[in-house]
Amino acid sequence: MTKKLTIITIILLVFLLGGCSDDAEKPSDKTGDAKATTAQSKETTSPSGQPETKGTTPPETTVQNKSGGSVAFEIPEYEGQPSVEINGNVPQFDDSIKTTESFEEYEPLDKQGRCTTAIANLSTDTQPAPSETRGDISAVHPSGWMSGQGWERCHLIGWQLSGENDNPRNLVTGSHYMNVDGMLPYENEINWYISDTGNHVLYEVTPIFEGKESVCKGVHMQAESVEDDGSGISFNVFCFNVSPGREIDYKTGAVTVVDEEVVSRNAFERGYVLNTNTMRFHYPSCSSVADMAEHNKETVTTSREELIKQGYSPCGNCEP
Repeated sequence: MTKKLTIITIILLVFLLGGCSDDAEKPSDKTGDAKATTAQSKETTSPSGQPETKGTTPPETTVQNKSGGSVAFEIPEYEGQPSVEINGNVPQFDDSIKTTESFEEYEPLDKQGRCTTAIANLSTDTQPAPSETRGDISAVHPSGWMSGQGWERCHLIGWQLSGENDNPRNLVTGSHYMNVDGMLPYENEINWYISDTGNHVLYEVTPIFEGKESVCKGVHMQAESVEDDGSGISFNVFCFNVSPGREIDYKTGAVTVVDEEVVSRNAFERGYVLNTNTMRFHYPSCSSVADMAEHNKETVTTSREELIKQGYSPCGNCEP
């Protein structure tokens, strides 16, 4: 009888311990599933310290400030405007980096060779001298760059503000639309303010990539004038890296025309500069235009496709 009780007791203990073991594993399994789901839908931080998304576009993107703060916002769908306001257009800088000392910092490229963040306290000290001219940036091929796709090399911190030319940490593959319609108006605003007041403007630009895509979906830009606590310059925006009438493959940088009429209308509004001697066409901002003899220079509003049909070739520097 005693032996039977002992055997029964042992069996019961084994059964109970086995049941406890199964129950203990279940929460761990659920936690693992939850972590896997989170990793697909939320951001992680890349080795470079910049936000990196995985899977589909996350509902919220967190941009790490150089100061250690963060800016969380939803990247909205593009609805026809080159930029949208973030956080009610109020910049979100950490007070610890607000200073009247000029500086420029360009964070290292990430493991995929993509730009991360550029931040500067802009002033007349960082602006190029009046006699200084733009340098050639054609040797830099930012991540996602493909020739003949209409891309431009877009400065995170514009030349007129920094004097930076071919710094690979400051150049991203961007559309003319993002570069000129999106970013340039804000850059001009800062440039005019600094020139008029001599004050400093804290400025940060971060390209936003989805997962491991090579071309950014756009750039997050925020700025605040220092001496007057933002009464002169104050904005917080996201500029879309899109090209109306074209579809962009953000993984490879390939661009496909999907609406010829829209593309032609945009080209008409933008225009190109022709070198009638070399039979090449350029963006108006191309450094080669300044070296062109006036009698060989002609500004047109013809589409890219039409110019090629006429026998013109795209410039090898600006690659329009």
